[in-house]
Amino acid sequence: MMLVCYILLISALVGDTLEDDITPTSPEEYYLEGSRVKISCNYTVKADNLQWYRQYPGSAPQFLLLLTHTATPLVVEATPPYPRMTAKLNDERTRVDLEISSAEVTDSALYYCLNLPTFSSLLN
Repeated sequence: MMLVCYILLISALVGDTLEDDITPTSPEEYYLEGSRVKISCNYTVKADNLQWYRQYPGSAPQFLLLLTHTATPLVVEATPPYPRMTAKLNDERTRVDLEISSAEVTDSALYYCLNLPTFSSLLN
């Protein structure tokens, strides 16, 4: 039997009051179990560290991945890592994607994309 994964996506810009600076491309997504998933957030501000979290009902958010916004973006995985997940920036560096290689029912959750400023950017 094929099950459906339900993904709710929200975004946040931590340390800033302009909440529209990072927004999900779609607030809700449905995927069939086993399918490739791509959820995305657009951002219009200087991004330092783009992070992805997942939260199940009644539980604390779980860190998934951090993507540095550097000349060569670096993906920092959670410990232990989630091997089916990766993050990417688009060529224009205006969107961050979270990709899940093969959806499972346990991927049904609330996902957060966040732009967390670095200490040096807070000083500017």
